[in-house]
Amino acid sequence: MTSEPGRREHDTSRPAEPSAHQPRHDSEAILPFGVGDRLDEIAQARFNRTDWIELAAAVLLALATIMAAWSAYQATRWGGVQANAFSAAGAARTEATQQNSIFAAQVQIDVMLWLEYLKQSQAGDSEGASFLEDRFRDEFMGAHEEWLALMDAGEVPPGTPFDLDSYAPESERLAIELNQQADELGAQARAANQTSDNFVLVAVIMASVLFFAGVGTKFKGRAVRLGMLGLGVLLFVAGVAFTFSMPQNVGL
Repeated sequence: MTSEPGRREHDTSRPAEPSAHQPRHDSEAILPFGVGDRLDEIAQARFNRTDWIELAAAVLLALATIMAAWSAYQATRWGGVQANAFSAAGAARTEATQQNSIFAAQVQIDVMLWLEYLKQSQAGDSEGASFLEDRFRDEFMGAHEEWLALMDAGEVPPGTPFDLDSYAPESERLAIELNQQADELGAQARAANQTSDNFVLVAVIMASVLFFAGVGTKFKGRAVRLGMLGLGVLLFVAGVAFTFSMPQNVGL
């Protein structure tokens, strides 16, 4: 049966058009005759060669997240140490001030009684002098007796009994010790504050690691991906080394 005039015969060598329900690769629509499949294979092979970069980035992301959480925990713990130390230092300083006030009052009483004692002694009122001497505080009596012993030896004592080492009221000793304790606690608080700030810095470093490890895998160039991953690894190693160079506060 002959074909109608003007109508071309069906070319059986031409590939059939894919149906609407038949899936095809996007590359086939642009490059037919199997070239698209070949390009897909090449792209897949290249991706397979960089699979370890994806795995390394995932591991780095996990480790950096753990270190960031640990750094935040440590910063919180050392912040608590700082607050407690400052509070204890303030309490010690307040008590030291109270002891200084007690010491000043005791010295004033000792000085007034001793001056009155000297006045009575110079006036020849031995009874009045003895009356006052019996009322000297025990902490002053030792220095007073030492000073009198120097006079009995024919030596004029330098200064007053209050200048002798034997005059050491307990309130003065407590005030000195409490002030020293307050200074030590203040130093501990400042050190804890610095440690807390250092752990915050580590958290910032780990956030940078998360950025480089996460964003680096989004680039297509292998060299760029390796560079971003390598930078993330360097920051991670530096952050870990810095972390374990500082004291750790587990809180158990």
